[in-house]
Amino acid sequence: MALSITKTHGSLNDILVIDGAPTDHFAPGDVERAVRLLCDRENGLGADGVYFIDDHRDGSAQAHFFNPDGSASLLCGNGMRGAGRLLLDRYQAESVVLRTGPYAFTVRAAETSGHGVRRVSVELPPVDFTPAEPIVADVAWPFVDETLSAYHPTRRVSAVAVPNSHLITVLGGEDGTDGRGGAHDAYDETELITTGTRVARAAGSFPIGANVSFVRPLAATEVFVRTFERGAGLTPSCGSGVAASRAVLSRLGRVEPGTPVVVRNPGGVARSWMQVEGDRWQPVLEGNATNVYATELDPSALLVEGPVRYESTVFTDEIHAFAAFNGENLVALKEAGVETTLEPAASAF
Repeated sequence: MALSITKTHGSLNDILVIDGAPTDHFAPGDVERAVRLLCDRENGLGADGVYFIDDHRDGSAQAHFFNPDGSASLLCGNGMRGAGRLLLDRYQAESVVLRTGPYAFTVRAAETSGHGVRRVSVELPPVDFTPAEPIVADVAWPFVDETLSAYHPTRRVSAVAVPNSHLITVLGGEDGTDGRGGAHDAYDETELITTGTRVARAAGSFPIGANVSFVRPLAATEVFVRTFERGAGLTPSCGSGVAASRAVLSRLGRVEPGTPVVVRNPGGVARSWMQVEGDRWQPVLEGNATNVYATELDPSALLVEGPVRYESTVFTDEIHAFAAFNGENLVALKEAGVETTLEPAASAF
């Protein structure tokens, strides 16, 4: 059976969405190999990950996410926006439910931007500051606004599961200072990469691995976030990183949980807030869900060395609408003094 593939992106975090469960198309031992070739930007289709969506035909689906290195992961928030949007369109629905592991994610249609960019929201599981599987070894929990030499020589960090494991550093106050009247505390991309790489190599201190995000406040309800993702490295955006960063801002008392915060990444702009129920904070992530192209492949083409040859239907109007939308975001970041880069492949759809 041919693979039906749609390339989507949420804030330029590009994900391949495939109809069917992984084992509908591949033997269990071949899934990792196929995913690696699919995500290979030179020999495959190129992506930050793959979602297999087993549609139950009742407004719900089972979702299976894989990182570019072929490893399985519980969640890709930006990718779930794209996968959910495809199901919303398929059923002309206002909401659908995607399940992964023990979790259920509700995806809802949101307002289309003035540029014509389709947007959706994803309701993630409640954040957990005391996860059963500790993100940091041999520390007291909750681990919030602490220093740890295995993470960084001086930066403070908070650990939270969403349910992916995240380590979040808030860099400073709204004016770019450290919030205590100290020196300028600007975002440094090299520092983020070094910190994320350090975490990836320190399995003794971070036994299950973690995504690392640096957060730079821009205004009372606006921040810049960049994430070094476990299994993927530096990406234009990370949806679960946005949700985790938003939760930490409220845990630190920077903003009320229910207040929507504008979150800017190099790849786009989103909004996030917490739905509060008792002592539970359920993050909501709202942003674009853009279709890039659709194609079909024989699964056997992914069990060789490549290169993969394919023809596609390109969604040109959606690509152009998002380019105009994100152009305004990049101008806003430049005016805020945030210096960052986009990987060339991130916009080479």
